[in-house]
Amino acid sequence: MTQASIPVDLFNPGQVFACMGFLEAADILLGKAQGRFEWGPSGNSFILRADGDENPVRAVLSFLTNAKVKWLSPRRDLKERDGGDTEVVLGIAASADPKAADLPGVLCGQYGGVECEVPFGFWADGSGRFAVTFKKSTKGNSSHIRFKNALDAIRQMDLLQAEMDPFNQWARTESLFRLDPRGYVVPIDAGFSPDSLRKGIKGGLDVRVATYPLCELLAVIGLQHARPESLDQEHFVYSVWNRWLPPALARAAIGGYLRLGPVRRFRVKHVEVKKGGDRIMSYGEEVKE
Repeated sequence: MTQASIPVDLFNPGQVFACMGFLEAADILLGKAQGRFEWGPSGNSFILRADGDENPVRAVLSFLTNAKVKWLSPRRDLKERDGGDTEVVLGIAASADPKAADLPGVLCGQYGGVECEVPFGFWADGSGRFAVTFKKSTKGNSSHIRFKNALDAIRQMDLLQAEMDPFNQWARTESLFRLDPRGYVVPIDAGFSPDSLRKGIKGGLDVRVATYPLCELLAVIGLQHARPESLDQEHFVYSVWNRWLPPALARAAIGGYLRLGPVRRFRVKHVEVKKGGDRIMSYGEEVKE
C-alpha cells in the first residue's frame, strides 16, 4: 500500500467531507483504501492509503483532471436542466415523479487505462437524510453548471501544489456548492454583496469571493454515502477519528456512530440564505464530551 498525508482544517466541514471524498474515490480507483485523521500541536492532517504504488491523493487528482459528468435518469424525456450527458437507468430515482434537479450522477473518466465512475448524487436518495439544496436552485446555476465550474477550475491547477495541499487551492469561479464556508459572503454580515457590485453597476466591479473547487467537489463525493449526525433542521454534528478505517466504517464514524479510539466532534449550522435558495454552512464549533 502507498500512503499520503494532506493538511486539513478540522473546523471546516467542507474539508472534512472532502477527506471522505478522497477516501471514497481512492477506494474506487485503487482499491482497499483506508483513512484516518491526525491532530496535535504541530497541525492537523488526513492520512490516506490504498493498494498499489501510486500516491492515492495524486491518483484522485489525476482522475478529476479528465473526468466528465454523466447524469442518470429514469426516463428519456427527463434531463438535467442545463445539459450534460444523460444515461437512462430504470429505477434510478427515489421519487415516483422526479424533477430534473433531482437527478443523481457520476464522474466518468479514465485511470490506469480503465474507465471508472465515481458517484455523487447523494441528494437524490429520497431518504430524508442531510443534504444540500444547490440542486434545487431555480434562478441560479444548476448542478450541471456548478460541477462544470469546479472541474474547469481544477484542470487549470498546478497538480504538484494541489497534491501537497489540495483544500487550499483557490480559484475565482462562478457558484459552486456552498459546502466550504470560505467560498461565499453573506451580505448582511459582510456589509456588501459581491454579486451586486459585479452585476448591478454598469461596467461594474469584478469582485468575487475565492472558491475552493477541489474541496467542494470532493466534499460532494464524500457525502454520497456518509452523513453527519442531524440535531435539528439547521444543526448537525460531524466527527473525525484517528484509527485506520475503510470507507464502509468511515461513513459511520463521520456521523459519530462508530467510536473506535479517540474522536473529535464539531457542531455546525446549515441554514437557508433565503427561502427556497441555497443553504450555507458555518465553521464547526468543537463539542466537548
